[in-house]
Amino acid sequence: MPKNDDQNDAGGTPNLSRRALLAGGAALGLTAAAARAQVTGIMPGGGTVPFRLPLGALDYLDRNQYIHNMELLVHVEDARISGGEPQMNMYVKGERRLIQGQGGWLDVTDAKKPVKVETKERTQGCVAYNEKLKKWLMIASAAQPLSSANPEYPHGRWHDEYRKKIESYSGLRGIRVLDVTKPEEPKLLSEFSTGKTGSGTHMNFYDGGRYCLVDAGWSNEFRMENAQRPNGNGFMLLDMTDPGNVKEVSRWHVPGQLYSEEAEYKKYWFANDRSSWTSSHGGIMPQRLEEGGKIAFCGFGHFGMLTMDLSNPAKPQVISQFRPLWETMGGIPFHTIFPVYPGNPRLKNLLVCLPETVEPDCREPYKPISVVDVSDLKNPRMIGLFPKPSPPKEAPYADFCLSRGRMGVHNTGSWVAPGTPKPNIIVLACFNAGVQVWDIADPTQPKQIAYFIPPHVGKIEEYETWRRSESETAVVEWDRNIIWLSGPAGTYGLSCPALGKANTAPMKVEKWTVPHANRGWNA
Repeated sequence: MPKNDDQNDAGGTPNLSRRALLAGGAALGLTAAAARAQVTGIMPGGGTVPFRLPLGALDYLDRNQYIHNMELLVHVEDARISGGEPQMNMYVKGERRLIQGQGGWLDVTDAKKPVKVETKERTQGCVAYNEKLKKWLMIASAAQPLSSANPEYPHGRWHDEYRKKIESYSGLRGIRVLDVTKPEEPKLLSEFSTGKTGSGTHMNFYDGGRYCLVDAGWSNEFRMENAQRPNGNGFMLLDMTDPGNVKEVSRWHVPGQLYSEEAEYKKYWFANDRSSWTSSHGGIMPQRLEEGGKIAFCGFGHFGMLTMDLSNPAKPQVISQFRPLWETMGGIPFHTIFPVYPGNPRLKNLLVCLPETVEPDCREPYKPISVVDVSDLKNPRMIGLFPKPSPPKEAPYADFCLSRGRMGVHNTGSWVAPGTPKPNIIVLACFNAGVQVWDIADPTQPKQIAYFIPPHVGKIEEYETWRRSESETAVVEWDRNIIWLSGPAGTYGLSCPALGKANTAPMKVEKWTVPHANRGWNA
C-alpha cells in the first residue's frame, strides 16, 4: 500500500510534508527557524551574485599591452566608437568613412590619421542609408539610466532608494531618428516614445528598410532580476516608412516577464535569484521583411535565444525558444546574436550567440560563446563552444578573472560593414581580454588565432574607471582588412594576417557585407 507524505520512509526518517511543517512544526519538535527554512531555504538571502573577489586578483591595474599575430597601426587616445551595439555604424560618401561614436564621429578615411568629428547633437546609434529617401539615418536609443552595481550600491537596482531615483528619470524613453546625411550637422527628424514608464530602448536594429527592431521597455511592469537595470525589455517592431512619424507595428514579450504574470515566471529556475537577466537585449533580421524575409533572432538573456516568425509583422509568433543545456545565474546568457555570413557551405545556417559579462573580476559564473545551428528553426541545436581565452604567458595574472575588470565577451564586429567578409573569421571585443580573433572553419572547434590586449587605464581606487575594462567595441573593415577596437583607452586600428594585408589609404566602398543593407549609398 503506498505511504502518504507524512509516513516514514524505509530508513525510518520522518518524511514531513510542507503542510505539516507549516502547521505543526513546533509541535513536531522543530524550531521556528527550522520550520521556516523548509520554505525559504537555509540561507534566506541566498548565495547570490556578486561573489567575493578572488584571492589572486591584482591590487593594481596592469599598464602593459599584449599582442599576438596582429599589428598595431594607430592609436587615438581621446576618441571612442560604438559597434556591435548597434550592428551597423559606418557612414560612407565617396572615399570618406566615418564610424559613429560617443558625441560625434571618428573619420577613418586615412586609417593612419583618424580625425575626431564632433557634433552638437548627440550621435550614437544605428547608421543606415535609406535608398527611398536617399538619406543616411541614425536610430539613437533613449532610455532611463542603468542601475549598475557599485561600491555604494553593491546590489544595484535592489536598493530601493537607488532604483526609485533612476525610475524618476523624466527624459525620452524610446528612440530619436536623425538625418545624418551631413554628418557634422545631424538633424532631428522625430522622437518616438515606447512608453512613459519603463526602460526605453537599448540595442536597436535598422538596416535602411521599412522596419526597425528595438528591445523596448514600454512599462515599469517589466521585471528585472539583474542589478544592472530597474526594468526589463521586450520586443517591439517599428514602421520607418516616414522617419518623421514613426509608428508601432507590434510588440511582444516572454510570458512571465511582467509582474502580473507570476505563475508563468515561477516556471523558471532563476525566478527571484536577483542576478539573472530577465530581459531582451535586441535582435537581428537577416533579411528585410518587405523583401521576403520572415525571421528575427533575438537575445532574451536567461529566457534564451528566441526565433521569431515575422511573416505577419503585426502578429509576431515564436518559432522556438532555445536555452542551453547548462544554466547559471548572473550575466546575460544571450546578448548578441550574430548570423554567420554566407559563402562557406559548412557554415550555412549558423549563429554565433554571445553572452555578456556584467560583474567585474568573475564575480558571477563564466558563460561561453556558443555556435548554434538553426537549419531547423523549430529545433536549434548547439554544435560548438568557444574556449575561454587564456592570458599571455608574460602577463602578471594566471587568469583574466584576476586582471581586474570584466572578463568575457561583449560584442562582435558590426554585422553591416564594408567589404566581402570571411565567414570563418569572428572578431570579438572581450573586455579585459582585448580583441580576440577566432577561426570557426570547423564550427565545432573554434580556434583563437590572434589577440590584442590594451593597457588598463583608470585608478584602482576608483571603481568606475576600470570596472568595464578595456575592450567594448570591435569594427571590421573587410575591404581594407582593418580591425578597430575601442574602449576607455581610446580607439586602436589593427591589422591581422587572417584578414589579409591592411590598406590604410582612402578607398571607396564597393559593396557591403550584407547586400540589401545601405543599398544605394553610392548613388
